[in-house]
Amino acid sequence: MPARRLPKTLAPWREVLDSAERESWFPLIFDRSVPAEAEAMDELMNDGEVMYIHDMLEAQLKDLVRSRTPSKNYTDDEVAQEIERTLAGQTPQDYGRWAFYPWSRRMVHLLPPDPFIELRSDRNRNKITSEEQIRLRKIKIALAGLSVGNAVAVTLALEGVFGELRLADFDTLDLSNMNRIRCAVHHLGLNKAIIAARQIYEQNPYANLVLFTDGVTPENIGEFIDGTGPGDRADIVIDECDSIQIKLKLREEARARRLPVLMETSDRGMLDIERFDLEPERPILHGLVGNVTSDQVNTLPPPARLGLILQIAGLHTISPRLAASLLELNLTLKGFSQLGSDVTLGGATTTTAVRRLALGMPLASGRVYIDVSGQLAEVTSPPLPDLSHPRRLRDITEVRELVQYAIMAPSHGNDQPWRFEYGDSVLRVFHDTERAAGREEIGRHWALVAIGGALANLQIAAGVKGREATIQLFPGKQDPSLVAEVRFALRAGGPADDPLFEEIPRRNTNRALGTRAHLSPVHVQALSAAARDSGAKLQLCTDRGLLGELGQLLGEAERLRLLTPTLHGPTMRQIRWSEAEAHDTQDGIRVEALAVTPMDFAAFQLLRSTDVAKVLRDTNGGRLLMMSSVQALASSAAVGLLTIPGQSPTALVRGGQAMQQLWLTASALGVAIHPINTLIDMFARVERFHGAGFDKREIQRFLEMRERFTRAFTVALADVEILLFRLSYADPAPLRTLRRPVDDVFSAPLPDKKSP
Repeated sequence: MPARRLPKTLAPWREVLDSAERESWFPLIFDRSVPAEAEAMDELMNDGEVMYIHDMLEAQLKDLVRSRTPSKNYTDDEVAQEIERTLAGQTPQDYGRWAFYPWSRRMVHLLPPDPFIELRSDRNRNKITSEEQIRLRKIKIALAGLSVGNAVAVTLALEGVFGELRLADFDTLDLSNMNRIRCAVHHLGLNKAIIAARQIYEQNPYANLVLFTDGVTPENIGEFIDGTGPGDRADIVIDECDSIQIKLKLREEARARRLPVLMETSDRGMLDIERFDLEPERPILHGLVGNVTSDQVNTLPPPARLGLILQIAGLHTISPRLAASLLELNLTLKGFSQLGSDVTLGGATTTTAVRRLALGMPLASGRVYIDVSGQLAEVTSPPLPDLSHPRRLRDITEVRELVQYAIMAPSHGNDQPWRFEYGDSVLRVFHDTERAAGREEIGRHWALVAIGGALANLQIAAGVKGREATIQLFPGKQDPSLVAEVRFALRAGGPADDPLFEEIPRRNTNRALGTRAHLSPVHVQALSAAARDSGAKLQLCTDRGLLGELGQLLGEAERLRLLTPTLHGPTMRQIRWSEAEAHDTQDGIRVEALAVTPMDFAAFQLLRSTDVAKVLRDTNGGRLLMMSSVQALASSAAVGLLTIPGQSPTALVRGGQAMQQLWLTASALGVAIHPINTLIDMFARVERFHGAGFDKREIQRFLEMRERFTRAFTVALADVEILLFRLSYADPAPLRTLRRPVDDVFSAPLPDKKSP
């Protein structure tokens, strides 16, 4: 029988139904926008041949709308409007396609091919990128053998990993096959290729299959591999057949055409890979069968053929149970022993290998064992915690809750440079040098400020929870990343009533443009007291002329930060360019938060390119980048500078604590704070870190800017600048930066359970 291919036009439904029960294998697809097809479908319906109608098109359209813009929270009315646009004047009845399955008499209403494939594969992203999916949908696969191969075929179809799939098997389904083939008892006696085709078409009616229901034979193997003409050759051959002769013949033909061959054995999860595309002289089956050819196999006596099977399976790697089963073939066993779990695993490993081949990813010739049974046999029980100390467990829970408040503190670029470990009744706070802030000297500078803010939150939360938190900074020199040790005791007088506690989760950065209202004297007094009580000094600039000057200085600093090569990359890595990326990393700053205006947003998108930044730097351009800073300061009630005496690591942590006290106070007062630390970051680079990242011309530029800066603020040489910020009265910020889950930054190992 010749290969069975999809008809190029709609097949006559009466002819298909004549042999539907045993022979039909593809659905009839009706496009009602084509009059002849609409007429044929109406005839089919009117003749009573359709037993079930499944019309869930509206649900598919809603799913399509929401999947295309997952960040948008659509109302029902907005979804309905998008659906109307998609229908483009067509009635829902005539939109899309109707798939009729002759073997079940079901009629199903579906999206058209392209939207159907788009939505059906949407959840593959980003494990398989959109570009990779397009490439995978172009490959041709020739799969021989549909017992083990059934799981392979169905998994390939689930992931959409082919453009054309050729299925070959001469055999029909026996009841004894059903321990490993996912099918129904009414499939008994049906050809296995037809069963697989029906399974695939019921999940994707637009799939492209070719059936060889005589199996692979010496007569049709050329068409099985080469197709029907130029450009139709298979890209990958998969061997899951039982015949030793055909196994060898497939490899001989694949090697002659330089095609890779895959084989999954369903024993110990073994996947065999032969890269004849890269190694055309490679011995067939890695030389395990010697020089035996496909023409010679049937001339060998049965014991010799069994020996070949053992050699192919691997005399030294085959599982003992399968080896014993092979020796019982035709004695106490009728066929090869195979399990449904092993076969299902084979579908997964083979499909993964196909993806790697099709996408040009590394995959060498050889054998790999995904031996689940062996791995499970080696599982060891972890030591159980000593549950005889419930107080220890309560302590961990309480400290974990305090850490949850600590990590709500701000950090440079929201990089969250902290790590917390609780043990021996001590909470140790570390600078996590794996985060962005740990990769250079000035990074540690700002990391210590951020950790100070976290410690301030921790202390406030502890008091409200009835605990006294005693903090010891830099307790030992053995580990330079250890910033603090915190010990907790019951607080005299019970839980504190601290109004700043409620502000910890509310505090945020507000970049919105505010009003030019004057800062309330009461607010000035409260903010100054918050800084002073923490050992810091707050200076406020409210002069309109000086605010304009500061706007120019800050704008120039921002321009240089975005254009300087050594700072461009780190700055861009702080930005999260989509909601999905922000949720994946749980850190960084959303681009929408930085881009106050559409022009800002466009500028950031363009500046992602280092080439664009280089051109602007080389031409001393980028003045547009200064505008948002100028506008922001012009809309401010004041600009503040927080400093603290000393320049040691301890001073930086103390400064971070003062910063958080000040910020929480502003939040309680309803005053918006927007950190604009770029300018003092640049000053620190020049004055404390040898001009890190700048050339001589830029260093001189910042020295000049420092001179202009002193018109607004006076900074003693012995002090360190902690926070430069603008104050305003503005609407609440629409976006909040995310935090990594507390369990990503907090650990509290329990002691091993001791033996009695």
